[in-house]
Amino acid sequence: MLNKQDKLTFFGLMTLVLVSGVPLVFSAGLGDDWNSIKSSLSDGEKALTVTDSLSHVGDAQSIYVSSFKNAAVKVDVESDTLIETAFKDIKTNHSSGDVEKASLNRQIIDKTIYKIAFMKMESAIEKNDSIEFLNWYDVMEKKFKISEKEYTANSLLAQIKSDNSLLSTNSPAITKELLGIFKLKTIEELEEAIAALDEGNIKDAKKFTYEGLYYYRTLHPSIEEKLGAETANKLLHEMEEAIEVTMSGKSAQEMKVKMEHILEEAELIIREYEGGNTSETGLALSGIKDRLSLVEVEYTDAVKDGKIVDQEEYDETVVFLAKATEIFNQNKMTFKELSDSDTLSLENNLKEIDKVVTSKDNPNKVSILVGKGINSIATLENLAGGSVQTDTVEHIVEIERLLNEAKKEYRAGNTQIAFDLVSQAYLDNYEFVEGPLGEVDHDLMEKIEIDMREELRNMIKSNASPDSVDNQIDMILIDLTEAKKIVPEFGTIALLVLFVAVASIIVLSRGRNVLLLNKMQ
Repeated sequence: MLNKQDKLTFFGLMTLVLVSGVPLVFSAGLGDDWNSIKSSLSDGEKALTVTDSLSHVGDAQSIYVSSFKNAAVKVDVESDTLIETAFKDIKTNHSSGDVEKASLNRQIIDKTIYKIAFMKMESAIEKNDSIEFLNWYDVMEKKFKISEKEYTANSLLAQIKSDNSLLSTNSPAITKELLGIFKLKTIEELEEAIAALDEGNIKDAKKFTYEGLYYYRTLHPSIEEKLGAETANKLLHEMEEAIEVTMSGKSAQEMKVKMEHILEEAELIIREYEGGNTSETGLALSGIKDRLSLVEVEYTDAVKDGKIVDQEEYDETVVFLAKATEIFNQNKMTFKELSDSDTLSLENNLKEIDKVVTSKDNPNKVSILVGKGINSIATLENLAGGSVQTDTVEHIVEIERLLNEAKKEYRAGNTQIAFDLVSQAYLDNYEFVEGPLGEVDHDLMEKIEIDMREELRNMIKSNASPDSVDNQIDMILIDLTEAKKIVPEFGTIALLVLFVAVASIIVLSRGRNVLLLNKMQ
């Protein structure tokens, strides 16, 4: 067991190795290294003496130097400068007794490491180096616990691990999901800051704005690539201004007013980045959708067995639901002009979610309700921005392709991939077939739904024989052939194809849909 001096000597030697260019072999993953830095800095804030505080900061800095500095210098010198400056400032903060400011500077280090990791992943993709890609992905996994949730990235990563030639094929979807998380976090932190100010909690508002800015720095290059440097820098300025507002010394109410304006400007740019409808109605619908997605994420971590297990996450759930409801109420009449039934459905879903949250009921119920709410929003978005004409038969053809692919994967032993393909066939395609097919043959519509959603998925989950799975899929394919003969009588229909080109909802919608399917079993 190394004592503190030995540790410092060790890290010093590692620094020399880095400078010399000799590659390092880490015993712990980079995600663990990131977590150790975060824990050490946090311990420094809790320490009883300045000496102990500085010791913890020194430990954290040593880990940064050994695990991340060299990478930061290679991919983004600015990030290294930010981190090293933050370490210096934290030491000054502890020496002067300003623990609150030390905590804010910790956010800089914590979140900037995400950007380093993301850029190293991009570099690994360019070099087609799957090992390096997976090493740096470990930081994202450790932070966001992606493997514990139903993200598309999980199955894609499993494929890369079994066949490294799939890196170039699978990595775009993985990085897109991650950017979706950072996009959602950017807006989330501004929202939380406003909620904190509404309660007069300026301290937490400061923390949220710091988090928001340094989450955004990972997203910034993607915004710049799509919308140009001027627009990206405008959003960067808004995020920087948010910090200035909370540090201004003005009253919480004055800060809140300015923060609400910043949020409006930031959301406008984010919607443009997503390629969505930037009209007032489109922005309102997107705002509700994002907040419902956040409600699902936060509530899942907040409540278990009818009890609050994370008060902070529960409070955030309440904040996001209240804001979603507020936006809905402000735009209700406009929504009703688009679709009275979908507006009523969305309103009822919001009320039902509130009942579940208030009673601290099962998170799965929130997931189902959020899914229904987002479906209603999809209809309204479609009506607000113009429907997408999609032939129902095209969805059936895609289902057939996915089911045939599932047969191959299951026979090859790739059970999870086969399960995901069947889920995709149902969620992303059959849901758009049910309506028109049910109009002409309701029994056939229900048979295909049950055979695919319940029977086939259960067979795969219970490890049924490949022959049995093949027979089940073949039966579904025969019924789909019959469906194709019937449905064309209705021609093309206006469908809400919200495949969530918006990166944030790709991550969260996938988790929501799988939860919904599991609940249906």
